[in-house]
Amino acid sequence: MLLSVVTLWWLFFWTAVGLCAGSFLNVVIYRLPRDQSLRSPLFSACPYCRSRIRWYDNLPVLSFMMLRGRCRSCHAPISTRYVVIEIAMALVVLMLLDALFIGQVRSGLSESQVGLNDLLAYDWPILLAHVILFACMLSMSAIDLEHYWVDVRFTNLATAAGFVLHIVWAPRAGAEWIRPDDTMGVMSLCAVAGLAITWIVVVCQPHMDPEDFGEAEPVPEAMVGPQDPPRRPRAPLRPPSRVAGWVMGLLLVALLAGMFLTETDRFALKHAPRALLPLAMLFLLIVSESTVTRTSDTQIVEAIDEERHSARKMVLEELLLLLPALLFAFVGLWVMMAWAEAPGRAHEAMHSRIYLPFCSPSHGWSPLLGLATAATGYVVAGAIGWAVRIVFTLAFGKEAFGAGDIHLMAAAGCIAGWPVVVLGFFLTCGLALVGWVLTLPFKRTRALPLGPWLSFSFLTVVIFYDGILALPIVARTVDAFRVLFL
Repeated sequence: MLLSVVTLWWLFFWTAVGLCAGSFLNVVIYRLPRDQSLRSPLFSACPYCRSRIRWYDNLPVLSFMMLRGRCRSCHAPISTRYVVIEIAMALVVLMLLDALFIGQVRSGLSESQVGLNDLLAYDWPILLAHVILFACMLSMSAIDLEHYWVDVRFTNLATAAGFVLHIVWAPRAGAEWIRPDDTMGVMSLCAVAGLAITWIVVVCQPHMDPEDFGEAEPVPEAMVGPQDPPRRPRAPLRPPSRVAGWVMGLLLVALLAGMFLTETDRFALKHAPRALLPLAMLFLLIVSESTVTRTSDTQIVEAIDEERHSARKMVLEELLLLLPALLFAFVGLWVMMAWAEAPGRAHEAMHSRIYLPFCSPSHGWSPLLGLATAATGYVVAGAIGWAVRIVFTLAFGKEAFGAGDIHLMAAAGCIAGWPVVVLGFFLTCGLALVGWVLTLPFKRTRALPLGPWLSFSFLTVVIFYDGILALPIVARTVDAFRVLFL
């Protein structure tokens, strides 16, 4: 009985976290591309009549159902996109909770027969880090589908969360998580220090043009002033149908029921079917939204064509920005190889454990090892992205890979580990090609927003990590990558 109550509590708690996070993401997705502040106004308003939305009309999913999808003041229809984003975020949170703690598809996490209370007591930082990562990816994907724009503020937030939460994470079975060896950890920490110096010197200098580093910001839309008559604003994307909202709601209920029955040992349900159905729905949503023809489809192609004459120069300048990180990494390697005492001291520093008086003896953590783990994932994943961008841009003479997508890969590596990024990158190539082929009957464009496919691929790899890694060809590929580069 107690196990059932505890399980229900955690399932409803994390569902509420996902729904509330999705509600906030709706604000982010609407305001940021329109150059509106997230802090002012603090309240939400109807985009048609401008009336303030009361708190009881702003409850995720419930308010939409009680209002029957219409504004209380002007009775204008409320886009189902808001409900879909809220339920999608709740599904993502529950899939992560299921994969990491109930399905236990990722080695390196704590094992317990007591229940979610014991598991979350040790491993809540890594779950929270993944939730923050995929919340940022969900909002970036929605914006990228419309504007072909990845806002690096999302990736910076996820990266900062990854570093902080890896530092405080102390799993009992943490040795099985992908950890760097001492030399790679030192090199990655040195590379991050080099990147920090570049950021301070280049990005923080006065009068810096945002287009000189990272992704360009979209042109803000003309906003309707308070004195202007209300008019119907342009929809950011074609709203999903009500059927999609109902299907996602049913999937959410089914996933909750399956997780509860499995965790309480009432019925043995395999993890794969529980995760495949929500993933299939997310895949169909990406394909559906990709079929919408937008002005940004031609604008992004024209922008790439216009910049192709300076593309090689651009990536060479970016390579210069990466040189301090490369130099610092080689300095770290030289110190570890040339100084006889360096390996021993580095090992002692990284694996030293800190204990607090009010914590149990088994709950000590190694902050420097966690920092090195995050740094290694960030550096290796970012290096893969920058290598692809620089090599293919130099080869083809036009921008081959967006800088914002590289920041997205680095953030994912920081939290989930570099193997997730390596596997997810190759999965993205196949899924993006399939998605492009499926959208050809509806529109023809050379542009393809890669952010949604990267996000979906990383989520898929995280959800099925051990199963994917157990495939012989994948295991050999990862081992070869580790030997060659790490």
